Amino acid sequence: MKKNYSLILPELVLVLASVLIFRSIWTLLDQMQWARSSVGLWLMLVIGIALTALALKEIHNHNKP
Repeated sequence: MKKNYSLILPELVLVLASVLIFRSIWTLLDQMQWARSSVGLWLMLVIGIALTALALKEIHNHNKP
């Protein structure tokens, strides 16, 4: 159990860094005309859903033999 406590600080840094990355990407996309259009928003939604599904499938299957 002691090893897991050493991961708390790096995991906290990872969460905080992901917030900064998310905010930066959001701001950059707001500056792009196509990202503000309906087609761009729908495209990013579909891509996001697909990537989420793939990641969740990989996580779910990770511990299976």
